Amino acid sequence: MAWDRNSANYPRPVAQFDQTACWAAGLEWWLRCMRQTRAVSNQLNLVNQFVQYWNHNDDDPEYGTIDGNGLGHIMDDGRIRMDYVVKAHGSWDAAFVNSKLPLSPILIGYNETEVGGFHVNIIHSTNATGPDVNVMDPNGGRFRTRSHSNFATANYVLGWAR
Repeated sequence: MAWDRNSANYPRPVAQFDQTACWAAGLEWWLRCMRQTRAVSNQLNLVNQFVQYWNHNDDDPEYGTIDGNGLGHIMDDGRIRMDYVVKAHGSWDAAFVNSKLPLSPILIGYNETEVGGFHVNIIHSTNATGPDVNVMDPNGGRFRTRSHSNFATANYVLGWAR
């Protein structure tokens, strides 16, 4: 078994410790789900482990964030070991998402209007009754249901266990 899909056994949601750490908080939760095959690391350790991939320009409003390219490097790292794909703006492939969920939760990096830029959620299940997905959102550290249309306003990244 790659991960325990029983929602009663999910780790507690992880809230990002600052406005730029969504990727690290999301990865912490993903690693906790994958604890049978991955070493668990908290978001502060992840930020420090992957410091070379985030924006260090103090004058940039995006200071501390990572972009899709940096996220790809992190997902390639031997400690994370994710396969990933970049999906085109306006596209959504529910069958693809459903095919990857038996392997692991799915990290999604996308443009989020609520936070005004690139954001990470972790998809842990889909809803059979509609085009919605259930996610762990580090913005507030909560489980929530999102329409797939929230993710398709720009190109987005999906990542799952290799």
